[in-house]
Amino acid sequence: MLILAAMAMIQAQPAPPPAPARVVTSTRPAPAASGEAPLQHDTRGRPVMTVQINGKGPFPMVVDTAAQTSLMSRALATELALKPLNGGIGVNGATGSEQARLYPVDRMTNPLIDMRFVAMVELTNAGVTDARGIIGMETFTSRKLLIDRSTKRIAAEPSAAAGPGFATIAGSGTGEGFVQIPLTLDGVRVPALIDTGAAVTIANAAAFRLLGWAENDPRLADGGEIRGASAGGQKIRVARIAKLSIGKIGLSNVPIMISEDDDPTPSIILGNDLLNLFPGYAVDFPRHELQIKLP
Repeated sequence: MLILAAMAMIQAQPAPPPAPARVVTSTRPAPAASGEAPLQHDTRGRPVMTVQINGKGPFPMVVDTAAQTSLMSRALATELALKPLNGGIGVNGATGSEQARLYPVDRMTNPLIDMRFVAMVELTNAGVTDARGIIGMETFTSRKLLIDRSTKRIAAEPSAAAGPGFATIAGSGTGEGFVQIPLTLDGVRVPALIDTGAAVTIANAAAFRLLGWAENDPRLADGGEIRGASAGGQKIRVARIAKLSIGKIGLSNVPIMISEDDDPTPSIILGNDLLNLFPGYAVDFPRHELQIKLP
């Protein structure tokens, strides 16, 4: 079995929900197709497009640039009369781990994708979104994924330099095939994973420590609790960053979630609270770039 890693979503209460959780599965995407589809959003601002599954639908699915594979809710699997495969797969979430089912799908299509004979992981905490599941990046890693809020469309395009009206932020690839770019928080540079499956931007504890703030700094506030793809919860805090820069684009007084973890490497997840400030953006996977559409 080919083991793949994926990022699912986490939910924050009472604060808006960030999103990473890690999942593994096996899947066989069909050759990639290019095209465009109407852009929608879930209730937490994540990009959504609809798909047909086994000839039924359309079903709204979150488009997650930090998910290597696709997931569906148990309710959708029941609606499609899909019987889970024998066994299961481990889901390691932000707050714990549990076993998830795998559902066999003959075909999942829309103008951007044509995936056949795939095993979709169960989205065990379906409450993270009102969509029916998550579209991973199985078929997008050789292309550019455009999310254009100004024209309300989502498109798959050939990898290419940004066109007129776009600013380019050069980044790097990750081992899982995702794209990360540098963010600067109050003068401190930290790599940030572009994660359209995340409702908000969240830094890990190692990144926060680089800022040198005291534990009782007045710029810190209680962020409530996050719930991941698995059961359990974790307290988080919110920091107000005086100046955050994405390339040459500067933002002021930016709220950033802070999650406690044991990872010694500073990192940030760049979520939709910041991405949705722009009319649109494209993630070019082969070029390792974020291309931001300017007002």
